[in-house]
Amino acid sequence: MIKRIAGTLLFTATLLLGAPAASAADAPVQKASKHQTAVSWNSAVDAYALRHVLQERLAQIDVALQNPEAAGKADALRRLERERERLKTELGRINAAAVAVVEYYVQPTGEQLSIHTDMYRRYESKAAELETLKSDLQIKQKSLNALLGTARDTAEVQQSLKVTTFALETLSRIQQRIAHLSDARLTRVNDLRKQESELKDELDKSNIWQKSYTAYLTYQDVKKDLAALQEQIDAIDRSDDADAKMEQRDALLAKQKIMSDQLSLLQSHSASPFADLLKPEEIEAAPEISNPIDIFAGVSYNKKVREQLNEYIKRGDELKRYLRLLLDERQLLMSLADVDSEEDYVKKIASLDSMTDKYQTAYSTLQDTADVYAKRVEEIELKINKAIEEQLFKLANIGGIILFLLIIFFIMKQIAKKYISDNERFYMANKVITFANVSLILLVLLFNYIENVSYVVTVLGFASAGIAIAMKDWFMSMLGWLVIVFGGSIHVGDRVRVDKDGKQYVGDVLDISLLRITILEDITLTTYMHNRRAGRVIFIPNNYIFTEMIANYTHVSLKTVWDGIDITVTFDSNHKKAQLIAKEITRKFAKGYTDITRNQLNKLRSRYNLKNTNVEPRIYAFAEENGIRISAWYLTNAYATLTLRSTISMEILDAYGKEEDITIAYPTQRLRLQNEPLPQPRSLPEEGEPV
Repeated sequence: MIKRIAGTLLFTATLLLGAPAASAADAPVQKASKHQTAVSWNSAVDAYALRHVLQERLAQIDVALQNPEAAGKADALRRLERERERLKTELGRINAAAVAVVEYYVQPTGEQLSIHTDMYRRYESKAAELETLKSDLQIKQKSLNALLGTARDTAEVQQSLKVTTFALETLSRIQQRIAHLSDARLTRVNDLRKQESELKDELDKSNIWQKSYTAYLTYQDVKKDLAALQEQIDAIDRSDDADAKMEQRDALLAKQKIMSDQLSLLQSHSASPFADLLKPEEIEAAPEISNPIDIFAGVSYNKKVREQLNEYIKRGDELKRYLRLLLDERQLLMSLADVDSEEDYVKKIASLDSMTDKYQTAYSTLQDTADVYAKRVEEIELKINKAIEEQLFKLANIGGIILFLLIIFFIMKQIAKKYISDNERFYMANKVITFANVSLILLVLLFNYIENVSYVVTVLGFASAGIAIAMKDWFMSMLGWLVIVFGGSIHVGDRVRVDKDGKQYVGDVLDISLLRITILEDITLTTYMHNRRAGRVIFIPNNYIFTEMIANYTHVSLKTVWDGIDITVTFDSNHKKAQLIAKEITRKFAKGYTDITRNQLNKLRSRYNLKNTNVEPRIYAFAEENGIRISAWYLTNAYATLTLRSTISMEILDAYGKEEDITIAYPTQRLRLQNEPLPQPRSLPEEGEPV
């Protein structure tokens, strides 16, 4: 029985392995390892089938040893024991690595069956060998099936057929597993390549870091090409037929010039691919905050340096994002290298690692620079903010002082308004208070915002000559304003007359500013006789008080002026009667103004040396070419001279018209015959006689 079993095993081994079973048993045991050399599919399937046959036979022996009938036969038990020990020894000699290959596909665990394992990577490319091995086993199966039912049909043939059939089934299961894993691998490879394509599109988008690095690589390539080109030119120069190759040499020199120009354009990228990008923008000198206006410059400066810092940080964020994309690309290449054996990903990963190292170094440098840059910006902002706070505090103090001055002068104006009843005096007092207020405010600002006042005074002293010449009229107007205000020669509301270049302007003073006097031209005798215009606003520079004639009709308390009316009567008219009539009429209509003037002149005696204070109307008679001119002078309102003049003129004319011995003269001619007596002027009637 034992001999029969041994013969069966030997025959089966001969069919499967093509060599004696002892040869397979003598093979060294190999453990499955991802670093060992791949075993052929033929050896793997043979080892797996042999192990299956031996394990089946070992199971049969174990069953036989447990049979009670065999237990009573010592010789049979010893044979079975020896056979079992031999089978175990044979099983121990089978190539474990080869068996593991088949078990990986036939009986995989969840962790083993993966496209990422080295086992699959080594044997997927040898899947074509399975078809050849399968064909051989099918031929053997047909041969063994032909032996069945014949004289050669033995137990060994049946056992061999069983082993062959088991091997074919095993091959079919292996092919199914490989097909499944191949589909999974192709799907995985396609997904990874799609992700790689999308990632490359993202990397190829416009990026300043990529452009800078590309320029750096271009510089290195151009430099290498230029060196190679120089070697070619040197080789031509050293050759014996250099003259024959002059055309080629000229072409190389032209190309060398073009490449040299390209190299000079890329010179900034020669040392480092990111030298310009890693250097932050230079911070301009901080403005000096010395007055409130500089606060706006300080705020603008802070905003500008903060924007520069944010721009630099944004540049770092862009580099970080690009670096993350590079690391993602490396991870994709690693994944592709794990499942795809068609391309050499090692070189791609090495090139990508070299580029990534440069980007990582640049990012580290940028982070350090950004920290230093941020601290510098914070220091500058702190300094500017402190200066702004000081100016705001100083401005608040000055504002408080100015507010205090405004309140004081407001109170002074209210006091002046309460106790000064005269409008002109109140107006002048108001102007003086306003001027003093503005002057004090200017002095406060001057001493607060000019650090070295003595220096300013010195500069102004040196520049005073030029300023005096260039701004002579302004200075003279200011000086004239002081003379007018403090001298009291002209006040707001006064009626004045200004003579300039032969023209006369009469009007009321509306305002006296620092540079000019503003008057409103009224209808007066001057406008009636000369200008024929009125109602104009006339601006008189204050310096005219030194150079031009300015007459004041209402100086101090005087509100009246002398006005005169001239009426010519004929030579034969009663001129004495005419004077008397004119005097009575003027006395009648000017009486009120006469009394007012008398009181005003009495007040002026304390200020001026008045000698002639006669205020009564005055009548004068003058012999003229066409008759006797009666000139009547009287006091009238300085602001309404024409009104009273018109009234008195008409009254005198009416009175003269009623008199028979008074005739108004006008240009006439009279013929006198010879010996005709000359007309005698009429004398005034005696007292008591009718006129």
